Amino acid sequence: MFLLLLFAFLWGVSISEPLLRTCEPIRVEMCTGLGYNMTGMPNLGGNDIQQEADYNLKSFSPLIQYGCSQHLKLFLCSVYVPMCTEKVANPIGPCRGLCESVRSRCYPVLQGFGFPWPDALNCSRFPVENNHEHMCMEGPKDKVDVRAPVDPAVQKFDCGPHYVKSNGGCMPPCDSNLLFDESEKKFAEVWVTVWALICLVISLGAVLTLTIGGGRVKARPLVSLALCYVLVSAGWALRMFSGRMSASCPKVPEDGLSNVNCAFVFLLLYYFGMAANAWWVCLCAWWVARVGLSWSPEKMRSLSSVLHVCAWGFPAAQTVAALVRRDVDSDDLTGTCYIGNRNSTTLLSLVLIPYFLYFTFGTLLLILGCTYVIRKPRPLAAAPLTNAAPRKESDFLGAICTLYAIPTFCVMASIYYEYNNREKWLSEERKPALWAFLLKYFMALFIGVSAVFWIWSMKSVTAWKSVLRRLGPRKQPPLKVQNIPPVMRYVPAQTLSTSLSTTSRHSTRSHPHRKPRVHHMRTGGETVI
Repeated sequence: MFLLLLFAFLWGVSISEPLLRTCEPIRVEMCTGLGYNMTGMPNLGGNDIQQEADYNLKSFSPLIQYGCSQHLKLFLCSVYVPMCTEKVANPIGPCRGLCESVRSRCYPVLQGFGFPWPDALNCSRFPVENNHEHMCMEGPKDKVDVRAPVDPAVQKFDCGPHYVKSNGGCMPPCDSNLLFDESEKKFAEVWVTVWALICLVISLGAVLTLTIGGGRVKARPLVSLALCYVLVSAGWALRMFSGRMSASCPKVPEDGLSNVNCAFVFLLLYYFGMAANAWWVCLCAWWVARVGLSWSPEKMRSLSSVLHVCAWGFPAAQTVAALVRRDVDSDDLTGTCYIGNRNSTTLLSLVLIPYFLYFTFGTLLLILGCTYVIRKPRPLAAAPLTNAAPRKESDFLGAICTLYAIPTFCVMASIYYEYNNREKWLSEERKPALWAFLLKYFMALFIGVSAVFWIWSMKSVTAWKSVLRRLGPRKQPPLKVQNIPPVMRYVPAQTLSTSLSTTSRHSTRSHPHRKPRVHHMRTGGETVI
């Protein structure tokens, strides 16, 4: 009887006061650092140990990387690694509002890939609201009162709700019109295509003309500079023919180097674009050495070798650094592969800073060259042997160097505008200005287009005429006719006398001062003169 009373007493105590829950530290790497560090098993997904929960969470990694909802990671961890406190008997999972918010954004993505919404994430399983009877996590904007010294779980994402988080940066999904609408994209593609084709034709003509000895001024760096713009415009043309989607825009943004067309377009645009900036600095150095320092031809040839190493070497090092970082991706406006379209740090270190350094060195050389020219003016008279105007030629070369500084500064300013405002665009605080990107594309090709002024001269016309004359059909030499000795033949006497008399009369009339010749005739059958 006593034992029955004791058992009834203990049973009543267990009913009135539930046993405390046992919590354990979170060992799932994905769910660490969410604001709470203790969990309890079994979880709300039916797992008894954390290893099983970790295995289930890893199956959602592609959806987390896609970034369909900024609360997805918090929601999944609250289900499979729920919050635990010893003062609350049941695990603290998500509220129904948090579940419905995540499901509205992520279920269309799963449905697009052919996956259903998991049964373990059914929103009807979770409490409607957070209260003292059913405690749950409502999300970052709401407070969770669990009457325990545990901070509410808060997860912050850098990307906006409509953007994709990829490779440490944010980018809108392909074919989205979040930054630019469809009409702006079409206009930008036409704009870039037209100027790229014009730049390709003119810069290619400049390379050929300067190679055959034409052009207004003779400077070796001009040939390499024009060649760089030939290949840059070829990169834009390749992007035009390959298309936006096939170049670098899969359904889920990834590393652009995995696409052959994307990688090739990047190499043409980035390497030869930076090489063009390096060759502008080399052209300024060439102008200073030739006009300001008046170096001899031997020194100029040695300088040319050094310039080739620098102008091709530094951009090659930058390209290797870009390939190591693997931050090649496509921009949202034209779908063209470049570097730093998602990662602002890469845009600063591998695009903006190199542009600034090239611009700074080129400007310093321009100032130095102008100082030499002002201090040491040259006579305006033509050279006595070549009949050329050296002052005009040096001034034209200096004008080309100065002209390049303007588009370089405009491109650098556009890149800084993008770097400074990207976070505001991604947070949807403001929309980017289309004209800034159109100006960047135009100024990036302007020097190749302006190459027509380098070669527009009579010297170029003469050089091309000489080349065409060599390539054209050659004239055949006149045929040599052998001198055949005259053949003596028999002439009747009567015909010969008539001919001689006629000739005598003409001779007398034409030359009255001459005496007529006397012909002695014989009476035989033949006439002898």
